[in-house]
Amino acid sequence: MGGVGKLVSTVIILAISLMLAIAVFHLVMSFSKHYTRVEVIASSAHHGDPSIVVVVKNLGSNTLSIIDLHLNKVPVTSLIGDSIQSVNPDITKSPIQVKPGERREIRIDLNPSKWSGGEIIEITIWTSSGNKYYAIVSLS
Repeated sequence: MGGVGKLVSTVIILAISLMLAIAVFHLVMSFSKHYTRVEVIASSAHHGDPSIVVVVKNLGSNTLSIIDLHLNKVPVTSLIGDSIQSVNPDITKSPIQVKPGERREIRIDLNPSKWSGGEIIEITIWTSSGNKYYAIVSLS
């Protein structure tokens, strides 16, 4: 019976070690979210041509690298030339860098024949660290 007791105690120690390893992994992975604080504000303008201006302010201590934008869960790269006329700065050529304390504006010029006033658009900002930031705007 002594062999079974040793086996059970070994299994219990392994299970506890595995749970601790998972807890430490989640703690370490959450550090990037604590030190990267971002404020996202979106507004729409409609003076003949509809557009969206997304203001990103990096409140954290690390440089933020925006690698992708999505409108209503669709990447802007696949919408350019169809429902989007242009994105400035052009995110398709290189990521948009936002240094700590810096404020950047991203202007998305929409194709007026594809969007209508009152339409709600969800904007998702994807960063190189894997974080996502959201804003919602109503076209006017």
